[in-house]
Amino acid sequence: MIRTILASAAVCLLATAASANPFDAAYGNTVTQVFPDGKTFTIYVNQDGTWEQRGPDGVTKGTFAWKTATNVCFTQVSPAPKDPSQATNCNEIKGEHKVGDSWTETLPNNAGSIKMSITAGR
Repeated sequence: MIRTILASAAVCLLATAASANPFDAAYGNTVTQVFPDGKTFTIYVNQDGTWEQRGPDGVTKGTFAWKTATNVCFTQVSPAPKDPSQATNCNEIKGEHKVGDSWTETLPNNAGSIKMSITAGR
């Protein structure tokens, strides 16, 4: 599940047209995802290269690093995944969303869609 959530977060997280860093709009703010089954996840992306996700199953934390200007890799470090090969997930960043935006994204493999939003503050 964490790989799906992070994949969605990476695809959707957030850019402004004038930003040098696609995550500028996410820093210091709250990204929310609501899945078709009603599960809600809150994601915080930090300028120091860390992230935190809060959801029904608890809190997960990790790091992220840019491979290119539009490709980022998220690595879950806490709790450590049971299968280490599942710890890192890399994705291309698409879209230009800003604080106050809400939108819908399609999950990988057409597994439904999630509602996304970004709100000011934490």
